Amino acid sequence: MKRDKISINLKLRGITFSTFIGKNNNNSEKNFYDWFRGICDAEGNFTIRIRRKNQKIYGFEFIFRISLHKDDLKTLELIQNKLNCGNIRLDRNTYVFKVSSLKDIETIIIPLFQKYPLMTKKHLDYLDFKKAFLVYKERQESRESNNEHRAKIIKLKNGMNDKRINFTLPENHILITANYLLGYIEGDGSFYFNKRYNTVCISLITLTTDRVLLEKIKEFLLNQLDENSLILALNTKLINVNNKNVKNNRKPITVLEIGQIDYICNYLIPFFDSLEFKTKKYLDYLDFRRIAFLILNGKHLSKKGRNLIIRLADTMNNSRLSTNKNKSLPEQENFNFRSELELLEKSEPLIKINPEGRALVISENKWIRSTYIIEANVPNGNILYFPTDISCAKAFSVSNITISRRLNDKKALVSKEKNVLALSLKRIRVYLKTKN
Repeated sequence: MKRDKISINLKLRGITFSTFIGKNNNNSEKNFYDWFRGICDAEGNFTIRIRRKNQKIYGFEFIFRISLHKDDLKTLELIQNKLNCGNIRLDRNTYVFKVSSLKDIETIIIPLFQKYPLMTKKHLDYLDFKKAFLVYKERQESRESNNEHRAKIIKLKNGMNDKRINFTLPENHILITANYLLGYIEGDGSFYFNKRYNTVCISLITLTTDRVLLEKIKEFLLNQLDENSLILALNTKLINVNNKNVKNNRKPITVLEIGQIDYICNYLIPFFDSLEFKTKKYLDYLDFRRIAFLILNGKHLSKKGRNLIIRLADTMNNSRLSTNKNKSLPEQENFNFRSELELLEKSEPLIKINPEGRALVISENKWIRSTYIIEANVPNGNILYFPTDISCAKAFSVSNITISRRLNDKKALVSKEKNVLALSLKRIRVYLKTKN
């Protein structure tokens, strides 16, 4: 596809930065850069190095870098080709994409992050990085070894990254997009099977100083829900954002977690299927997706099914890395395992989900989960909605058992005094399909 190039000029403190960023009609460039800043918030870094000779400072090096596992070399090569700058080197089990050329910092990196700002405290590191670079440019242009310029740069450097104490982002700065979220997940997210609760989970991790980012991601995901689903989501722990205790004086972290299977299968999987993964995490997602639909249909309820799911889950994430020391399955054993998985997927569901959102274990005739809200038609013509049986019972001052009975027999809800409280109660299934 032919690209039109547009020049982006940013005049900051008398110094003009310019670069060329590709633009095309299908918005793929914006999608890439949204993804890019997501993975930069997770794995990127701005650094200023002091150059010394005979214990005296003679210069500074400005570095932007992204570090990924060696299995994601192609991802870094994609970034390098898109930005048309930087180099990639191997550091043990990690490949590092590094930009340190003054020209590239000036004409590519700074304009890029002006147009596509980061959403975490790394945006603040970028701002200090940019300020220090501007001071350095002023010093260079004056051709003077100015102690004042040097002191300004060192002061800015000493307030960045691990030494940062100010974490206040500009108001309304965080704006989540689908591709930004994908990039952040590919950096700091995880798809996995929770053996304790027999469900798949998605988790995102950040430092607690950046908790607001996870809150905004939660808000973004909730905004994708239909009105009925939102009623249940806001009153249950659909998307959890919690601070976690840490040991050994490590910095406190915050985790976003999602494990509700109907929501995952009917909302999140279609959402991720519409996006383009760019790292090895795509393979984890595919296995996660596979396990999710097995659980939705109750295939984990049989001993053999659960064992197969656990075996598949044990090959995900760190277990699939080329640097993992555990030996992979012999070829024939792996073939047999994959064949058994396919047969499990083709087998009849062990769970039936009725139109009211209640999941029944067929062999035991037992309800295993429910995803519904209650719609109450009251005598004055209004319609009320309740996220749970308990909240409905409390609102009408009756027992949970009474609410359950009226939901099942479809009769009017009547008080002890024979007053009609609700003409009818009805279960409304939620997390059913994605919003148009």
